Amino acid sequence: MNILVANWTWFPSGGDWTYIENVTKLYEKNGHQVIPFSMQDERNFPTAYQKYFISNINYKNLNLNKKLTAGFKVLSKSIYSKEAQQCLENLLNTVDIQLAHLNLINHYITPSILKILKQKNIPIIWTLHDYTAICPESTFISNDKICEACKGGKFYNAILNKCKKNSLLPSIAASAENYVHHLNGYYKDVDHFICPSVFSYEKYKSFHFFEDKLHHLYHGYDFNGNINIQPLQKAGEKYIVYVGRLEKIKGVHTLIKAMKANPGIPLKIIGYGTQEEELKKFVAENQLTNIEFTGKKSKEEVWTLINQAAFLVCPSEWYEVLGFTIVEAMLLGKPVIGSNIGAIPETVIDNQTGLLFNPGDETELANKINKLFNDDALIAKLAGNARIHADNLFNPQKHFEGLKKIIPAL
Repeated sequence: MNILVANWTWFPSGGDWTYIENVTKLYEKNGHQVIPFSMQDERNFPTAYQKYFISNINYKNLNLNKKLTAGFKVLSKSIYSKEAQQCLENLLNTVDIQLAHLNLINHYITPSILKILKQKNIPIIWTLHDYTAICPESTFISNDKICEACKGGKFYNAILNKCKKNSLLPSIAASAENYVHHLNGYYKDVDHFICPSVFSYEKYKSFHFFEDKLHHLYHGYDFNGNINIQPLQKAGEKYIVYVGRLEKIKGVHTLIKAMKANPGIPLKIIGYGTQEEELKKFVAENQLTNIEFTGKKSKEEVWTLINQAAFLVCPSEWYEVLGFTIVEAMLLGKPVIGSNIGAIPETVIDNQTGLLFNPGDETELANKINKLFNDDALIAKLAGNARIHADNLFNPQKHFEGLKKIIPAL
């Protein structure tokens, strides 16, 4: 069958793209054709269907424009897209689609396209990569703290608390987006919602979000088919690694503070983000010579650096939906020290596949890092378990069988 796969980008953009890439290969392996629907971007992988993509929206530039008209432009585009509806209709008039698989479409393509799909009687599944449908801020973080004040559809709390970027206008836009999408019944048109972790499934369920349509299904990851890393160095420094965005919710600041107590343990920080300069300043002021910022790296370079590390640290302080960095580290046979929050404990099983610590607790994290780094036998034990656990959880064929139970026609 022809399967429409919709996502805000058609190029590597994070964990969402890792899933897109894997599920696309999975569909094609099982005899289906994937028809992409996304946004125009020079970084997109080439496709014959690019002419149907919506025009590019650069929210960063729009947000820099402080004029009220720019604010309303951001607001309108993030809620309802007539262009996306027209582009999709043009595509559907050209290609016979039997199934639509939606991913990250909020703020760009928008859920307004659901009406078009429903009019064509196309079955719709939506993989929930974040919490946008129940949290205007998408992460359950408000002013650097976990917040569930919008539970029960009380999205006005996002405005009262200035949840989005700690700014009034973005918070109004985010709140309005949720109200419009729910009041217009867009989500009712979806046949099945897929949650990538038990935690996200239970969280959506606790918000009474279409409980009869929710399914828990771990992502499939054909890692052996994707991996391309350099061979291990025979001799080199022993180090630990962090991979991810340099943002407050990722807990990098807690990790760096923990490294003050471990001056003899080298840490490589891979990634970039809005806190990069602030974190580098803290490292310089505290003369932490054991910390290296590598900047952004290619996927292959990241895999190589993880593969040569003793273990990975994931110090997140938000409700991680899954955490592909952890998955990749474990598939490479690396244990993980992770914070006990969100879906992280589903992969990091304490004292089995890694070690857990309380999010934000720099002292506990420092102790766990010191304990694991100086115990090669424990590293080896946890590493073996981590690989087995990840192979079992994220088996591609198991993921496809799960999709078939939801959509028997597959």
